[in-house]
Amino acid sequence: MYDIVFQKAYISLGLSALAGLAFFFHSFLEEKIFNRLGNTLSFGIMSLFFRFIPFFIIYVYLGIDAQSDVQIFWRSAQGAKDLKLVYRDFDSLYSPFFAYITALFLPFWDTARAVTLVMIFIELVALRLTIKCFPSTDNYSNSFKSLIYLLLPGPFVFCVIGGQEDIWMWGFACLVLYLWKLQKSDFVLGIATGLGLLATKAFFVLVIPPLFFKVNNKVSFVAGMAAIGLPVMGFLFYKDGLSFLMPLQLAQEPMSPNIWAVLYPFFGNIIAQFNIRLLNWIGLFLILGVTLFQTLRKKDLPLNRFLPFIWVVIFGIMMLFQIGSYANYVFIYAMPLLIALTNFNDKKVVITTFFINAVAVVQASLWFRTGKPFFHFSDFTKTAFILEYSLEIILLLGVVYWLKMAFKSNA
Repeated sequence: MYDIVFQKAYISLGLSALAGLAFFFHSFLEEKIFNRLGNTLSFGIMSLFFRFIPFFIIYVYLGIDAQSDVQIFWRSAQGAKDLKLVYRDFDSLYSPFFAYITALFLPFWDTARAVTLVMIFIELVALRLTIKCFPSTDNYSNSFKSLIYLLLPGPFVFCVIGGQEDIWMWGFACLVLYLWKLQKSDFVLGIATGLGLLATKAFFVLVIPPLFFKVNNKVSFVAGMAAIGLPVMGFLFYKDGLSFLMPLQLAQEPMSPNIWAVLYPFFGNIIAQFNIRLLNWIGLFLILGVTLFQTLRKKDLPLNRFLPFIWVVIFGIMMLFQIGSYANYVFIYAMPLLIALTNFNDKKVVITTFFINAVAVVQASLWFRTGKPFFHFSDFTKTAFILEYSLEIILLLGVVYWLKMAFKSNA
């Protein structure tokens, strides 16, 4: 039952050990490999070794099928592959373009594994874009930082093994920043933001208020979003009414860890009295309240410093207070956290980040295999439950640590 938990723990330890070796041989890697090969070839080789070869070993050589949410994504993608209409002809938990993007490889390989392969490609595109938006300014090159990200346990397990899509949101947010750096109009930034809404998940809407306050021409920004969003929504409404609201109508089940799960052994009788939708709204108001306060507080920061900061704030607060948040959400902000906000000269920060990632990987797997419990004190007679609850606390403390680091980076 717990074999996969141990396997993910071993993978996390192995990746962390490789990252330690990379730092130990940093000068050699920079001088003998990255400088000679160049950024593009280095990135390609690292992607091959730490994404595509593991994918081949797991899904082709070992013949293991994709698990968890990927099977759900695949069913939706099959409908998209046959050019059926999302929400009307097949269900989808995500935005209207999502199923069609995940279906890209299905005409050639109709299996859930092909969906995971799409996830890997998009993660790598997001990483490449992030490196372009946040070029290294210290003695650690872009290639080295890419390597360390690819060795981070959370993204590796959640993407390659879990086939999770959370990094898509950051990819589109980073696209907005990239267009801003190219001095594109706020209308174009609005179009990119609208694409993010149409291609990812409802959570992406949380980044729109801070972006709205940061752009110069707010009317053009909204017009850009409307130019791409309204025709799609209008077409879906014309075809099948309000079915496009399906992702918003789906009830969110309680997950872990978050503050509600950690407090449940102490205040479970009180928390259980609350409707889950009410707890969701409480979390949402806290996220929006903190986000808008920090947006006004950091109003003078340029977008390239503001966006990774507010991204970590939004999804860090979400992990703390949203009843439906769980460890996989580390994947949402691992890339901007490591590439844009982490000082690689501070090894303590890097080591802590790897440790928290490893905890997230193990906790997520253990929580699902212990029956997704919300604990009572009577449950703590079982070793697995004590361990899982301890990991919940460590992970939440880790999120607080990351939030503190984000605030310190833009103090």
